[in-house]
Amino acid sequence: MIFLQRTFTSLVHAHAGRTQTTQGSRYARWEVSFQKEFALHSEVTFPSDKICLSGTLTVPKGDSPLPCVIMVHGSGAQDRDGNISGFKTQIFKYIAEFLAKKGIASFRYDKRGIGKSGGCFKIAGLSEMVEDACAAIDFISKQTADVDSKQIYLLGHSEGAVLAPEIASKRHDLAGILMLCASLRSFEEDGVKNAEVLNRDLNKMTGLKGKIARLFLYSRTPLETMIKLRCRVEKTKAKRMWISFSRVSTKFYRETFNYDVKSYLKNSGHPILAIGGGKDFQCHPDDTLLISEVSPSQTETYIIEGMDHMLRFQKEKPSILSYANSCSSPIMQEVNERIYAWISNQKANK
Repeated sequence: MIFLQRTFTSLVHAHAGRTQTTQGSRYARWEVSFQKEFALHSEVTFPSDKICLSGTLTVPKGDSPLPCVIMVHGSGAQDRDGNISGFKTQIFKYIAEFLAKKGIASFRYDKRGIGKSGGCFKIAGLSEMVEDACAAIDFISKQTADVDSKQIYLLGHSEGAVLAPEIASKRHDLAGILMLCASLRSFEEDGVKNAEVLNRDLNKMTGLKGKIARLFLYSRTPLETMIKLRCRVEKTKAKRMWISFSRVSTKFYRETFNYDVKSYLKNSGHPILAIGGGKDFQCHPDDTLLISEVSPSQTETYIIEGMDHMLRFQKEKPSILSYANSCSSPIMQEVNERIYAWISNQKANK
């Protein structure tokens, strides 16, 4: 899940190019017309741990207060829309605009140190992500003119989905949590599995670019690599360390190695919607189904056939390189429909 966050962008950028740029200009025109017709997008700031974070509150036109979905990012230096290092997934933006058309507000924000948010991403860990999400919930719960404080939902994608049960355990008034493409496995398990997929992609790359990529990124012994990485993380006292030619947050890796999402799921008191992709190699769909067995809460689980980790339909065998093509299209409509139907049912059962 998180093991690929650095190599992901370096490989995909080489294949994204024109597709991503074209999508960006088309999307800008759509946003203007959408804002006039369906909703208002407000740029807002809120405090968290003595820093100021920035986000977008999307409120549909019509009667207020409304239900609201707060979105929590996956791993890496992501902005409020789920974009990372120039690679546009627009996951949260697509979801926010669909929900607005259905009369549901949403809030998405830049990670600390990313976009317009203050703070430093380079030394942050999982605990800061949890703290910032809790601050976002506190902020939105006070926006009573627009938001029904009893109908606030937490939606996490990938790493955000993994952290959602812990965040919810600290904010009991949440109406429910939505987990998109969550992993219940250890960091080591995910790391080994994802390294094997990365190796397969590297073997497909031809020419000088392929040779250079394999020289620096190919892992001949993924399990041994993960064991050595954990030893390095546990021994160092530095705030940042070098991994795959990037200086990363030691705290992030230390907390990730020791994180156990199941411990929070076992004590969950919130209703849960869990959605996984049939072609998600980063977070296996079996983990999505397992959520209902681990959590005592009322839980609905769905596997969307053909969907990859980026919530797109995937024709080919899923891989890192395939993301470039799949992300040129919107997220699968079934994701949006499942989210809306579940929230509607929660409202009806209140």
